[in-house]
Amino acid sequence: MPESYKKALKEYYEVEKEGEKSHYLIMPTPALLRDLFVQRIEETNNEVDAIIFERFFGFPYEKNNAHKIKGIIDKFRPLVNFLKDKSDLSEIKRLDALAVVLNYPNRPFKKFMHLSKKEVDNLEIEDKDVIEERNNLIAADSINLAEDEFKISSEEVVPSNKKEIIIEKVIPKKNKRSKKIVVISLLSMIVAISLFLNIKSFTTKDCMIWNGEQYQAISCNERVKGFVETSVPKDEKLINHFKKIKVSNKTSFFDVKGNPKIWYVKNANGTLDFFNAPGLHPETGKTLKPITEYIIEKYILQ
Repeated sequence: MPESYKKALKEYYEVEKEGEKSHYLIMPTPALLRDLFVQRIEETNNEVDAIIFERFFGFPYEKNNAHKIKGIIDKFRPLVNFLKDKSDLSEIKRLDALAVVLNYPNRPFKKFMHLSKKEVDNLEIEDKDVIEERNNLIAADSINLAEDEFKISSEEVVPSNKKEIIIEKVIPKKNKRSKKIVVISLLSMIVAISLFLNIKSFTTKDCMIWNGEQYQAISCNERVKGFVETSVPKDEKLINHFKKIKVSNKTSFFDVKGNPKIWYVKNANGTLDFFNAPGLHPETGKTLKPITEYIIEKYILQ
């Protein structure tokens, strides 16, 4: 999974170095990355980046104290070497620090891990399947055992010149009825326990799924159009603020400062999908790119 995170950061770097902060990123140096890190941390001022700051530098971040790292350069040297393909980054805290520098939206690593469809492992679904399979096996074994006890017969084969003797053990009807009651009771208990163990999964919506236009909250056990593997842990920010949109020549693509308001990437069919926020394409997992005048002219205004 860290390898996927590294790949995503590298891909995002290729986009960002052509963007608004290109003078920091086209030819990165430890000092330039440090200065950009200070800008990012002061602009975002959120709890996640504060935690990344503390893990990376070893002391807590407080508002307006980012100037404390002005004299720290060496910590950014491994980040520069990583971007230039001179060395690898093995520590998550360094990868998260680079994500802050690039303003990568799916930081930190923990968030990226949950959003990556390829790595999502729906443990609740698997647990339910294991419980159901175990219950079915127990029930089958119980029924087979009961049938073996209900019908017990044995045959003794004698030489052809003698009569064949057949001995059949007859079980009283009362015993048969009692054992059937035991089996039925056992099956009822198994069903009750299974329902009890899974009742939480059926009543909470702790996951979300992409419906083609936006994310919607669902139960982690819910099967939506048969695509359970597309469900991921719920993220209220994505549910409320991340949507696929349609664009035209009337769409406002940039804000008053010239920053992009639309992001895009090619879908599985080779055409462009457009979104109102940065992130990963929910269906392909590809990193979205900020809109450019070139893309507008070639694909939208033609």
